[in-house]
Amino acid sequence: MTRPRCRIIPALAACCALAAAWLAGGCAAMPDERRATFGIDFSVPGETDPDRPNMILFFLDGLNSRVFHETLEAGRLPNFKKYFVDRGLYCERDTTSVPSVTLANQVSLVTGVHPGHHNVLGNSWFDRNQLFFRNSEEVDQKNKLDEDHIVPTIYEHLSDSMTLSLFYQAHRGASDFVENVLSAGPPYFFGWYEFVDRISLWRFDHAMREARARRQFPRFTICYLLAADMQAYAHGISSQEYRHALEHADAHIGRILRDLEKAGRLDRTILAVTSDHGMMDIYHHMNIDKFLRNDLHMAVAPGNLAENWEFGLRLPYYNKSSCVLAGSGDRYWMLYLRKPRAGGDANRPELEDWLVRPSEADFRAYPARDGSRVDLIARLCEKESVDVVAWKTGPDTVRLATRAGVAEVTRVRRPAGQDVPAGPGAEPGPGGAAAALPFMLFADTHPRFSLRTIEGADPLGYGGTAAVLDGSAHDDREWLRATADSPHPDLVPQIVAYFDAPRAPDIAVFAAPGWDFSDHGLKGGHGGLHPEEMHTVFLLAGPGVPHERQSEPIRAVDILPTIMGLLGRPVPAGLDGRSLLKR
Repeated sequence: MTRPRCRIIPALAACCALAAAWLAGGCAAMPDERRATFGIDFSVPGETDPDRPNMILFFLDGLNSRVFHETLEAGRLPNFKKYFVDRGLYCERDTTSVPSVTLANQVSLVTGVHPGHHNVLGNSWFDRNQLFFRNSEEVDQKNKLDEDHIVPTIYEHLSDSMTLSLFYQAHRGASDFVENVLSAGPPYFFGWYEFVDRISLWRFDHAMREARARRQFPRFTICYLLAADMQAYAHGISSQEYRHALEHADAHIGRILRDLEKAGRLDRTILAVTSDHGMMDIYHHMNIDKFLRNDLHMAVAPGNLAENWEFGLRLPYYNKSSCVLAGSGDRYWMLYLRKPRAGGDANRPELEDWLVRPSEADFRAYPARDGSRVDLIARLCEKESVDVVAWKTGPDTVRLATRAGVAEVTRVRRPAGQDVPAGPGAEPGPGGAAAALPFMLFADTHPRFSLRTIEGADPLGYGGTAAVLDGSAHDDREWLRATADSPHPDLVPQIVAYFDAPRAPDIAVFAAPGWDFSDHGLKGGHGGLHPEEMHTVFLLAGPGVPHERQSEPIRAVDILPTIMGLLGRPVPAGLDGRSLLKR
């Protein structure tokens, strides 16, 4: 498999493009007909296959479904209404994957599986088997993402066609990847996030030059926009700045669509809008790193080493600590722990190496630096900032603790060969449905789940979902529908999938509403389990798309099989998602 070419626009040309984008997008003196479009030529003379379906997906980071709907109903998103809602499908509750963080869900979108099944559980994580730490927000690690996940992408499924990734980090297999390093770096540094988005949209000009050279309109394109996410962090989702970011995306995506319309391609192109997660307002902060070190006296690793450090240095470094902490989205953190060795001095307990996982009994009496034993689960749940603490107790069981008690989720597998098909035209694998996913632990792609209370009463706040609280196992889609309006939508099936990942932590901690686990003073956040961050939207329009609003919840992993169907391709086997197309 060849790596996609990475296009970095030369500095001088980038500056000219920036000035043009600024004038075309923001100058009040500019005539309306100039501001209405980017002036991008979407024609492809001599196109080899003009009747083939093609798709463009606009990916808006941090798109809160409630605020989007309110802004849409207020008439402030006219292009989303005209080009998507009025002529296509509007899914009001697109449920993101656990955890609700960017890179985990970027990969889920292009693979159709939950993070626990593609093995990227956040923007940062620890690999206890190879003893290295990944922080994808570091410049030298950000493009490691495509090496870190283990499931084929939509680009790889469409390897016989031209595909494009415009600023979208999960792009393995794309024909062309455009990264706005030189052009977008300076405005990003100064906080001109809407300007960065206009640069990303202007890259369609580069894409179409490539398309004309190949005489082929791109089969699939993703364009990534970041302003909404960044404005939510800085000002919160209740702010005018956040709503302005949505209006800005509407206005400038509208310019692209009018250029498509001028070229006669609008009605021939499938269009989509979606996101990686929602966002919520943050009012309170608790630094979980300081809590573990200072209050619980945990031996947390003081820093983290990536794989470019020699293993001979990483091994003794990590062996000095009993805990590695990794965080993503500020409302979701992971604790990786070494198992205490049986016997030995109670005041100076020995620890197993990192390959040995600790048990729940270890969590309940974990050795601290001061010689005490700490009940990590109880001490975390005591904090007002903590919503849910989760840990795995077996191949198919996960426990979830809140201040209200402890619940246990159990996955009930079907025998191999009885799994539910992925959808119409699913590709058979030589080893059954799971063959497309090289490390999945079970052949059943859509198993059943049960929930029982271990301690307390209704720990997850599911009291109104009696249909699935009868003690028996239910289909994962039943859990999705039954819990969509609860404080923890779709958590029961998704948390089991989360802990399937070899890189899953020993304990996952999710923040309570209004809280994050940092002291950065952010006004917005995500990564937790609340509907505000778990729900986003999915807009779809074009040939073969029904015209309707859908309040029935869907999953973000449903988007890939839906796209494959619309593009006339078979749905890959072994996905967590299901096509939304009518059978």
